[in-house]
Amino acid sequence: METILLDHKTIPLAQIRISASNVRADEPFGDEEDQSFVENVGTYGVMSPIYVRPVGDNMYEVYSGRRRYLAAKESGLTEISCIVKDVDDLEAFDLSVIENFHRKNVNPMVMGRAIRWRREREGISFGKYSKMTGISKTALFEYDSLCDLSPAMQNEVQRLTVPVMHALKVLRMNLPPEVEDTLAEEAKADGLEVFKRSLDRIAAEQEKRGAPTGLKIIRISWGFESPEYEALKRRAEEADIELGEYCQRVLKDHLKEL
Repeated sequence: METILLDHKTIPLAQIRISASNVRADEPFGDEEDQSFVENVGTYGVMSPIYVRPVGDNMYEVYSGRRRYLAAKESGLTEISCIVKDVDDLEAFDLSVIENFHRKNVNPMVMGRAIRWRREREGISFGKYSKMTGISKTALFEYDSLCDLSPAMQNEVQRLTVPVMHALKVLRMNLPPEVEDTLAEEAKADGLEVFKRSLDRIAAEQEKRGAPTGLKIIRISWGFESPEYEALKRRAEEADIELGEYCQRVLKDHLKEL
């Protein structure tokens, strides 16, 4: 994406508001971790500038750096260092996605819904959005696919009760929504270990019923001596995932781009 760097300056907090294009615009602020950050900002200041865009009448919107902005306000600071870029709504949204992707504690459902909304907004393929943001197609696909979970399971992923790796396992199992809801309720009421045991039990039952594994499908399609099999095996090893899972991911990715 092409943007124009306008300025790098200090701006009074009173002249800044949070942009609706910020991926986390509606997230609450003020938990224990946020308060610790507020104290840190009060002591040391904001260590890196936030990104804002001019919106007329000497006002600005922050589209990247929402948490730093809120911490600065809460700590009692009156101004903050900003990088000013004149970008449109979609560019601001994409820059917010990029920043939040690289956050250590990004909420997976917030990212998933943002990526889903952005792709559906203009029918953007994973490949194209990967080139636009520098985020791998695999990461984009995995975040986006979380939106295919049942609403109850999405809630537990958002609450971080169910880790992403287990949520993706649920997706690969193609469970009915009511089963996902039951698993989500177990995670909420009884914790992760109970959830994991139930998930393992369901997976074992599926295997007993003779559901073909990904590897069996590959054998039937090409056999072990084909160049296609070797290429898939190499790509799966590079991605550090099981071969059948890699093939399923590639197929889903391809179907979404059709």
